[in-house]
This record gives sequence, structure tokens and C-alpha cells, in this order.
Amino acid sequence: MNDKTAKLLSKGDPEKDGVNAHMRHLEYECPCGKGRIIYEHVVGFGDFYAWIECEKCNKEYDIFTACGCLWELRKKMK
Repeated sequence: MNDKTAKLLSKGDPEKDGVNAHMRHLEYECPCGKGRIIYEHVVGFGDFYAWIECEKCNKEYDIFTACGCLWELRKKMK
């Protein structure tokens, strides 16, 4: 699952943060459907963050960010 294949739950308009940069906030459905994957990007900068807000999926997956502003879930190695 990645930013292109996940179901988008909400797409907020860019909001200004304290340093006049715009923060883009997106929420995607996690694989089990009970939680969310949160993605935030500071528009105009290389700062972006992605994390899983689901206890079950957080135990099963790692979230990788690379190649600019992309994210991808990968099964954790056992």
C-alpha cells in the first residue's frame, strides 16, 4: 500500500503554520480499515511526515518515506 493506492479519507486545505509556510494534511485509510495513515507536508520545503494511527497496523507495518513526498507501507520483518 502506498500514497497512490490507499483510500483518501480527507484532504485538508493547506494551513499556515507559525513560520508562514503552508502545511498540507492528508488522511488515508489504513489496511485494516479501522485507523488512519496521516501525511503532512510543508509546502515549498522538503519537510514531510507520515505515520500510522492504528495500533494493529502499527504492529504489522513499517512506513517508509522516500523519493520526495511519497510514502509506502511494508510488512515488518519477523
